[in-house]
Amino acid sequence: KMSKKQGAMANVNIGGRIKRKPRNARAKRVMLAREPKMQEDERSALFMRGTHTSEEITEILKDLHDLKKPNSRYLPRRNEKRPFEDETSLEFLCEKNEASLFGFGSHSKKRPNNLILGRLFNYKVYDMHELALTNIKTMSQFKPEKFPSYCNSPCVIFQGDAFEHNTKLAELKSLFLDMFQHMPNNKLNLVGLEHVIVLTAQGEKAAFRHYNVALKKSGGVVPRVVLEEIGPRFDMEVRRSRSPAADMAKEACRTPKQAGAPKLKKNFERNAMGDTMGRIHMERQSLDTLQTRKVR
Repeated sequence: KMSKKQGAMANVNIGGRIKRKPRNARAKRVMLAREPKMQEDERSALFMRGTHTSEEITEILKDLHDLKKPNSRYLPRRNEKRPFEDETSLEFLCEKNEASLFGFGSHSKKRPNNLILGRLFNYKVYDMHELALTNIKTMSQFKPEKFPSYCNSPCVIFQGDAFEHNTKLAELKSLFLDMFQHMPNNKLNLVGLEHVIVLTAQGEKAAFRHYNVALKKSGGVVPRVVLEEIGPRFDMEVRRSRSPAADMAKEACRTPKQAGAPKLKKNFERNAMGDTMGRIHMERQSLDTLQTRKVR
């Protein structure tokens, strides 16, 4: 039995490739919204748990889901999946929920407190990292004076040279930036900053901390910033990882021509009023052959 959304689209075989064709205006709008854009929307995340999970991992998945809201979805049911062995069912779930990021939690005697974070490109697994979590403390174990509004994106700070020189930690840095930061900002407005995520490199491990930002009076123009830890808190170590394929990475990082640097126009400049002024270069004119007025 097909749903209303599935019934509004028909499959057309073009050159051996299945392409969905909309049957009405609503389905056409949905397909246009899923097409590549010059300025992509914020990435959505899907968090789920495996057949066996500990209470700590379940709470960490819920906390990450809260940090990613409103662009996040949490599946409370258990899923019998092994992303590193077979990712097809995971890709199906992410495409169904229109998510390009995922988090999968599990727990076993061999791999206790296991968390897998990954990204997708064109609804195919781009990369993923299996993390061993230790020193876990969830949000419910903190009692802050005030919780931030999680619809506001946090500021993400990375401390340590290992995030630049260690290949695994560098890929993990890119993953967390895609998850919690939509656009890189060179300037910061302290009034709109409510919470901060700090990741600190400690050798082969990394520490995840989440703080609430409080602005106090400092006697000057710039206020005094006070950080209060509100959770979640955990230390992570990369157990295993899967890097993206070379051709997929090249396609994902390709910059469209429209978004590239604009072509420089020679001999064009703008004055103080904002008007465009142009300079024209002409050949030297000969006054002997110049056509003048003929007088009888």
